[in-house]
Parts: sequence; structure tokens; C-alpha cells
Amino acid sequence: MPRWLLWTPIAALTVATAFFGLRAGWYHSNLTETDVIERAAQSYLSGGQGRSPSDCSAVPAPQARVWLTVTCTPSGGAPETYHATRLGTVQRGEPAAAPPET
Repeated sequence: MPRWLLWTPIAALTVATAFFGLRAGWYHSNLTETDVIERAAQSYLSGGQGRSPSDCSAVPAPQARVWLTVTCTPSGGAPETYHATRLGTVQRGEPAAAPPET
């Protein structure tokens, strides 16, 4: 059996690993704050009627491992908080404290 035929599977695995690694890196490096806010807004919109994507805003998160904190405040309702990581994962956070009434 020729030597090059023995190395073909290893070469194919190396090329496949490089392709998928570059593809995953490209996705994460091109992830913008807007993408994360839109993903959190989609989760927020699935919660009921009378909600708008413009109800959501984001600030940098003070916690470690959290990139942005997205807060969506419906008119006449309690705010909903979402935490986003740099990898694009958006999870619903603990309920935000309601602002004091003035």
C-alpha cells in the first residue's frame, strides 16, 4: 500500500478541523452587540402581547463571564433582564429591581 494513502485520513481530519475551527472563530469574532440585543429582544417578544423590540436596552455587565446585560421594560410592567456572554449565549436573568416611584 502506498505511503500517501496511509496519510490521507489524517490529512482529511486536519483540514476538516481547521475548517470548522476557523468557521467557529469567524462567527464569534463577528458577533456584535446589536446581534446579542436582537436575540434578547426576540426572547422578550415571545413573552406576550404589547411588547416592542424598542423596549430593550443594554449596558456592559459588571459580572465576570457576562458581556452585556439587556433590560427590556414593557409599558406598565416589570422589567425583564437577560445576560449575554461574549459567545452569544443569552439567558434570562433574575428579575430586575423596579425603579422607585417618584
